[in-house]
Amino acid sequence: MGKTDFENMLDQHDVIKKQSEIDWDAQKKEFLDFIKEFYSSIEGWIQPYVDQGKLTYDYKTITLSEDNIGTYDVEKMNINFAGQQVKIEPVGTLLIGTKGRIDMEGARGRVQFILADKDSKGIRVNASISIDRAPKKEQQNVKIPSWTWKIVLRDSKMISYEDFTEGNFFNGLMEIING
Repeated sequence: MGKTDFENMLDQHDVIKKQSEIDWDAQKKEFLDFIKEFYSSIEGWIQPYVDQGKLTYDYKTITLSEDNIGTYDVEKMNINFAGQQVKIEPVGTLLIGTKGRIDMEGARGRVQFILADKDSKGIRVNASISIDRAPKKEQQNVKIPSWTWKIVLRDSKMISYEDFTEGNFFNGLMEIING
């Protein structure tokens, strides 16, 4: 026992540590790919107005800085139409409760888009009470999220999420402009 058990424990710890290490470059790349997908959807939805000369858009490179990932460049989208300017800007990927966020800001406010599990409909809070204070050893099934963009909807009583669709995008756009 003794030394041999100790060495086995150290070896097992090294294996577990390697399995749990996060590939921060992969996290950043994945977020950047999700941003491209987000912008591609918007470009498709606004293209008819670009073709008619009623709307223009461009991109400007900005820099984000996040713990563990470091500093990296992303594109901020600027949309101009009918005397309005709307900025669509990534916020980051290392946020609580989401895999990433993009804000759309206009003269009358801001709308948030988040990367959430496709089945998520809003913020969910779980609480538990332990009478005997003994930790429970329950095996929980961990579901791997399937990330998708959602629009954040707020009312006085709750925050909910809806799928990022053409309709929701234009509803959010109209909410934040002077129209």
